[in-house]
Amino acid sequence: MEMFFSLLDSTVRVATPLVLAALAGMFSERSGVVDISLEGKMLAAAFASAAAAYVTHNPWIGLLAGMMAAVSLAMVHAFVSVTYNGNQLISGMAINTIASGITPVLALAWFQQGGNSPQLPDDGRFHEITLPFADALRDVPVVGLVYSKLISGHSILVYLTVFIIIPLVTWVLYKTRFGLRLRAVGENPHAADTAGISVAKVRYTALFWAACCAAWPAPICPCTRPAASSRK
Repeated sequence: MEMFFSLLDSTVRVATPLVLAALAGMFSERSGVVDISLEGKMLAAAFASAAAAYVTHNPWIGLLAGMMAAVSLAMVHAFVSVTYNGNQLISGMAINTIASGITPVLALAWFQQGGNSPQLPDDGRFHEITLPFADALRDVPVVGLVYSKLISGHSILVYLTVFIIIPLVTWVLYKTRFGLRLRAVGENPHAADTAGISVAKVRYTALFWAACCAAWPAPICPCTRPAASSRK
């Protein structure tokens, strides 16, 4: 039973970046932009996050650096595909190729450890949070294991994702003016433009938030473990 809950615990950790990547893709697709560059953005964000956390000994600065890296690539994608109506697939593929090539090169030049980021300092990582009474309830059948093994012991980013980001994204998409315009632009951009909605502005904004979602899980891997690799 304990092994089963350990497996579920690992599933939650691994699924969190995938859920956030799905949210990032949702923003892009809802705006009518095909974004296959999520992998490149996440890779660039992971490297920037690990590098900044290593230098500053601050995981929050690492998170900010990762977001800046992802947003920079997103704006390049938006400039090519939205402003100049370039091929969105080629633009996304180019970003993935650049990110997969430049991150190990920068890591090798900066840290000289074979393209990997070095071991992060203890104060440069997001640590696991043990919820109240987790140890006391550990021996309680089923409920105690669920609470102590599955719910407790995750990074603060995991809790923020589950309890804040996912509900917030749902609310923004279906309950706000921006969400209405986002869906309108994605479903019929010509009708939205006729209604006075700036299609380009909405798509730029959507790609910005998509990049933020893609970069958010970056520190979950490099900043919660003793070492991080910029490329597998």
